[in-house]
Amino acid sequence: MPGDTKERIRQLSDHMMEMDNGNFLLSEQFSRFCREYDIDEIWDGLLASAGDRPDLYGKEGLRHAFSRLLEHLYQKKRADFPRILSGLVALVPKKASDLLYLSTIRKDLSALGYSRDDAEVYFSAKGSQ
Repeated sequence: MPGDTKERIRQLSDHMMEMDNGNFLLSEQFSRFCREYDIDEIWDGLLASAGDRPDLYGKEGLRHAFSRLLEHLYQKKRADFPRILSGLVALVPKKASDLLYLSTIRKDLSALGYSRDDAEVYFSAKGSQ
């Protein structure tokens, strides 16, 4: 993955981490999401790997693991990436209706090369619900 793409995914990850108002990424709801997309074992491995790094502590471990998960999804399921992210955002109703948040995610997707239309379909207040 080129460095600029990796950096754009990290920025997207940072923006999406705004959803984690506590322990969302450790919740049963997020676990079900991971199982639905068959990424639960990958998430568990990334989380364990981040936990083994002494330079990552607290939320930094979660942030790192989540960014790596998004990198994996982008590489392996690029065509479905916006739809998968939309499904994740939909799990947090407050974020799914936050126009500023959705606009930020649309910009991140555009920076990754997705068309404005693709981003709008999945990340408009109407499309994300």
